[in-house]
Amino acid sequence: MSNSIVKAIIFSKPMIIVEIGILIVIGFSAGKEYLEKRAIEEEIAHLETEIGKLENQKDDLGALIKYVRTDAFVQQQAREKLNLTAQGESVVVIPEVDADSSDFYASNESEKGLVLGESSLKIWWEYFFDQESL
Repeated sequence: MSNSIVKAIIFSKPMIIVEIGILIVIGFSAGKEYLEKRAIEEEIAHLETEIGKLENQKDDLGALIKYVRTDAFVQQQAREKLNLTAQGESVVVIPEVDADSSDFYASNESEKGLVLGESSLKIWWEYFFDQESL
């Protein structure tokens, strides 16, 4: 008899509505947990890729630090930024040609045919065989 009473209670209309409500609540919470788990897994994957990038950057910076600690780098920086030289070296300064001074020289030499733009053959011909310049 107790078995039939339990069946009657479980399969009664109000109890079926309660059971369906419980299933809906459990389903929503399971779905919510699944979505949260998926979001956490995506975040873990994103963080692992970021870790890989940062490790590569760390390796690059380590190599740069090794290079900065070498004597070659120190000498290069001393030459470029401090204008220093090593023992036995001498500094050679090559002056830059101004545009105005190059125009002056070109206008003076244009009479002799040494203006840029003329063919080399013509310049050499005038140099050796032009009797007017003598």
